[in-house]
Amino acid sequence: MGKKDKTGILDEYQKLKDEIIFDKVKYVFRSKPKNFIPALNEIGFEYCEDDFDEAEMEERIAKPENQNQKDLVTFFEGEQDVSESIMAIFLAERNAEHPNFPLFRKYFRIANQNLKALLLYCLDRYPTRTDLLADLAYFHEFENILTLLIEYFILACEKETDMEKFTELAQDFYYSTNPDGYEALLALQDIFEPGTDKRKIVDFLITEEDETDDSMIPM
Repeated sequence: MGKKDKTGILDEYQKLKDEIIFDKVKYVFRSKPKNFIPALNEIGFEYCEDDFDEAEMEERIAKPENQNQKDLVTFFEGEQDVSESIMAIFLAERNAEHPNFPLFRKYFRIANQNLKALLLYCLDRYPTRTDLLADLAYFHEFENILTLLIEYFILACEKETDMEKFTELAQDFYYSTNPDGYEALLALQDIFEPGTDKRKIVDFLITEEDETDDSMIPM
């Protein structure tokens, strides 16, 4: 048997071994989510509390579970342009009954630029969707895109016609940008005219936040 044949066998063996380990770890997280440490120890993983990150472990072993997810990974790791078909696949997988969150999360964590382009593409077509804005806010945690985040939240607030949904948008806007020191509610107050329904909601939210801040000041 030649050297090339031996190398091929070793590669196949390692691939099979990795797949077996992947399946075991995946089973542990799904079957024992609250007691995974002893179960991981049983299959040969040593737990170290100082540097163990459950989310990172999940992301490391995450693999596509269907064709849609394979197509998304190909998009994230390739050079193809964003398209309607990729958007449809992303939205279907994002809103699936059991989304493969660890698989997608790792692309947020590394601030994948194709993922960012896809999120913006989706928001350009569905500007008031709070789930997509939440995704953009999550992406902001790994790459500073505050200007973009503000731009898309303001656009959403301007376009939303349902006042209940507008209230949710305004609150999300505030909480998504407040850690950066941005005063989203004051910005919205400048945009909407006094007496309008949106301005009344913004004024109410500002009053509510001020009262919350006052209640937290020690007497």
